Amino acid sequence: MALKTPVYDWGYSGRFGDEINWGNAIVLVPSMLYELYGDTQTMATYYDRMVMYIDYIRREKAGTGENAHIVDAALGDWVAPEQTAGPITGTWGYYVMISKMARMAELTGHAGDAKEYRQLAADIKEAFNNAFFNQSLGHYTAGGNAGSEGATQTAQALALDAGLVPDGKREQVLKALVELIYAYHPNGDGPHFSGGTIGMTSIIRALAGGDRDDVLWDLLQPNDQPSYGYFMESTPANPGGMTTIGERWTRGDSKNHMILAQIEEWFRTGIAGIRTAPGAIAYSKLIFQPKPVGDLRSAHGSYNTPHGTARSAWTKSKKGLELKITVPPNTTAEVRVPTTEHGHIPTPHRATFVRVDGDYAVYSVPSGQFTFTAPAK
Repeated sequence: MALKTPVYDWGYSGRFGDEINWGNAIVLVPSMLYELYGDTQTMATYYDRMVMYIDYIRREKAGTGENAHIVDAALGDWVAPEQTAGPITGTWGYYVMISKMARMAELTGHAGDAKEYRQLAADIKEAFNNAFFNQSLGHYTAGGNAGSEGATQTAQALALDAGLVPDGKREQVLKALVELIYAYHPNGDGPHFSGGTIGMTSIIRALAGGDRDDVLWDLLQPNDQPSYGYFMESTPANPGGMTTIGERWTRGDSKNHMILAQIEEWFRTGIAGIRTAPGAIAYSKLIFQPKPVGDLRSAHGSYNTPHGTARSAWTKSKKGLELKITVPPNTTAEVRVPTTEHGHIPTPHRATFVRVDGDYAVYSVPSGQFTFTAPAK
């Protein structure tokens, strides 16, 4: 988060950088407070200041003509070996910021602004894809149709996570992301991440959102750099290994910046399977969808929502899978049990079977405790 906005970034060697992926915290933080807690007071209090910052970006940074909406936002620090820098991250950050602002304008009664920001977000999305989506390759590069260079993991993941990918192209871009992950192994056999500060969260969320939890499981196995196993290795400086993932893949610099630690989010949302439902505010509706990946036989986790603690625990055996969940008071949940054999799953009391969706039997439940059992496939 930026200390002040606009930002003077010393990493630019004396240049007034104002890197948007730091400065736009003035917009993203009030939006996150609403998503996590239902708070609209903060956005109302600072609405005028947020508008001033957006006006500054539109005036000074967003470009004109062929460069319209392509923000000059090269990264000043914490760049991973294959990190996409320059306008692609700036345009992504611009789109995310304006999309959030459109919703906050509507929530605070600024209907005219909301309409303007929704249109601006659509224009940024179009400019992003015109500049960076390679039609013949079906994924993102540094120059779009101009060539294949710069087709990094981060480039694909940023677009997938933010909803920038054109209709009908998500599977192609996700496939490219997976191929890039397995192809990148500067040390050992891989697979390895190549994203850094900007890209890591989006890489993990794009894989989880595309049901490629198997790839995330494979990414956990190597113990060479850059991998998560590498951080767990014991060293003289960190006896017993590090308990979180620091600022750089080299394990150097700050030890209290959890910049690369987003895999821990997947432990809760993927392996334990506790996450908020799309569009739900303040965790008013949850989704329980555990992902029994690899050779895992059990997992349990919890998350403190504004309504209380959500819990999930599952055990996998030769007989099948048993899932126990706790849904906090004043909330509802969708439970996705990993099986296609719905006919053999007893429906718990107060749970309602909804449908079969691929490899999952889907149920709707109110608050309370529930146990689901599914036979082995």
